[in-house]
Amino acid sequence: MIKIALYLVFTYFLILLLVGCAENQSETDSYNEARDTAWNFVKEKGWNITAKDNWQSAKVTKVVIDKNYELFDKTYEGKEVLSISFEDKENSVVGTPIIIIDPYTNKVIGFMPSE
Repeated sequence: MIKIALYLVFTYFLILLLVGCAENQSETDSYNEARDTAWNFVKEKGWNITAKDNWQSAKVTKVVIDKNYELFDKTYEGKEVLSISFEDKENSVVGTPIIIIDPYTNKVIGFMPSE
C-alpha cells in the first residue's frame, strides 16, 4: 500500500514538472512576433549594422515607460511594454537601440537610443 502511494505521489509531481516546463517554453516562444517586428524596425532604420543577425535570441523584458525613451505616442508613458534588445557586434562604437513594443498589438511604439 505504501509503494502504491509513493508511485502516485511521484507520478503527480512528475506531471506537475512537465506541465510547468511546457508553460515556460510557450511563454518564451510567444515573443517571436515581437522580436521579428523589432528586428524589421531596426533594419528599416539602418541600425542592423551594429547588431548581430541572431535576432531570434534578442532579450525581451517588460518595462514601464519613463522619460528615457523616444516614444511615437506619448500616451504610453507610465505603462508596461516590451523592451527588446539585440546583441551588438564586437567592437561596435555605438550600440543598437532598444526597441519598445506594445505587448498587445506587437507594434513599435518607440526606442531608447544606445550609448
